[in-house]
Amino acid sequence: MRTAQILLALLTVAAINLAQDSRPRLRPLNEQSANAKTGPAVGARIPAFEAVDLDGKIRNFATLKGPKGLLLTFSRSADWCPYCKTQLADLNTQVDGFRKKGINVVALTYDSTEILKMFAARVGIRYTLLSDPESKVIKAFDILNPNGEKGTRYEGIPFPGTYVINEKGIITAKYFDDDYRERFSAASMFAREFGADGSLRNTVENAQVKLTYSTSESTVTPGRRITLIVDVEPKAKMHIYAPGVERYEPIQWSMPESKAWITFPAAYPKAQLLNLPAIKETVPVYRKGFRVTRDIAIGLDAETAQVMTADRRIKLQGSFRYQACDDRECYLPKTIPLEWSLQVGQLDTQRVPDVLQRKTAK
Repeated sequence: MRTAQILLALLTVAAINLAQDSRPRLRPLNEQSANAKTGPAVGARIPAFEAVDLDGKIRNFATLKGPKGLLLTFSRSADWCPYCKTQLADLNTQVDGFRKKGINVVALTYDSTEILKMFAARVGIRYTLLSDPESKVIKAFDILNPNGEKGTRYEGIPFPGTYVINEKGIITAKYFDDDYRERFSAASMFAREFGADGSLRNTVENAQVKLTYSTSESTVTPGRRITLIVDVEPKAKMHIYAPGVERYEPIQWSMPESKAWITFPAAYPKAQLLNLPAIKETVPVYRKGFRVTRDIAIGLDAETAQVMTADRRIKLQGSFRYQACDDRECYLPKTIPLEWSLQVGQLDTQRVPDVLQRKTAK
């Protein structure tokens, strides 16, 4: 009776926490996402840790980091979790880019080294995988997911996410999401960290601006969170009004709502304050090239089915509106249409042989 009362109380608390999450979502959060933790804050030092690599060697931060630091991903399982396996394969696409920036890529799960070896060989993993079967490192980072019932495969898993850590062991960025089915793509993280150029680049040019729009990647998978990019280059002597301006029209990036994806708010760079003596005003503007980004989380197949073509493509459409002025004249606002066509891949559902699988209690 006492156990049942405790279980009911825990489920009630979880339901309250999920209900209080007001972020727009494609689907309700389930119990596995209740009370999500993201571990140490940006600016904090990571805890000391040790884990075993696929060669059986004990590794720590000092032996894992590159000259500029470490990208450390915590994932649930490289066997039974399709979102995790797809994410771990996706990290492969940016390994070289991060290494050129002096950052090594590492991922850790609670799987055995045997499971990780088989997954790495099948997928062709080119970075270090670490085994943490007793979840010691996961607990040290305080991201243990307590929602899994003891004796099940969920016992010991982390809330999945990624840390970017500098060479001194200080966290400089972190990428977590409350819903374990949504994961930041490696290309999105790379673009955020280093301002890299995107894929599917298209350029529109007129007398006022040169605008190039792109996306962090051209192929996505269900649940992937990617970054859309708009680069704007004002022409000579032109300025473009920034958010917060009055009496003029600020830049605005619009994306229609969809049941197939979630668009997050656009991230606008800091503006310059420009004094206009003729009208005795100081206004926020952009006078040099600038970049605006916004993330989009792609839905699962059931959510994208109505908009996905037979060859598994989805089309994203939006618009970028701005008003420009030069030293003599303010021009009427203009709207530039934006469009991306993305290939949608499929989740990795292949498992290791039954003999290697992590067993649940009888």
